[in-house]
Parts: sequence; structure tokens; C-alpha cells
Amino acid sequence: MEKPKNQHQLTLWYLYNRTSFSLKDLINDSMFFKFQTRLSELEQKFGEIAKRERRKFVNRFNQTSSYNMYSAIDKERILEIYKKIS
Repeated sequence: MEKPKNQHQLTLWYLYNRTSFSLKDLINDSMFFKFQTRLSELEQKFGEIAKRERRKFVNRFNQTSSYNMYSAIDKERILEIYKKIS
């Protein structure tokens, strides 16, 4: 997979190259704040491509909250889409 040239490709790149990640991981890694928006746009056009697993945690104020862990459903399909939008 070649280097991403736009945010849609970057979204697919993370899904293809990482087994599982959260938004915090993306922001720490590359300051990519629009992942959810770009993923939503891709899924509207190509159908569901990412699996979201809800994780719960208790914050420092003892409140329960949650976040999503993202992973690819089918890496072959992500590679096809990546090539289409390049």
C-alpha cells in the first residue's frame, strides 16, 4: 500500500495497517482529528468497512464512560477501495 495522499486514503491506511485502534491513538500518532467523519463518508459510498467495539472505562471522577475501538472488517475490500480513490 502506497503512502496516503488524502484523508480518505489515510482512513483506509489505518484500517488496513493496524489491527485495532482508538481515536486517541490516531490523534497521538498523526493529529488526525477527522477520522470519524472520513470513515462515515467512505461507508456511505462503499458500505460498512469498519467494526466498532465499544469499551467502557471509569474516569478519574468515578463516572462510567465509553469509547470505540476500530478495526477492519475485510482488509482485501479496503485495499480495493484504496486503489479506487487514488
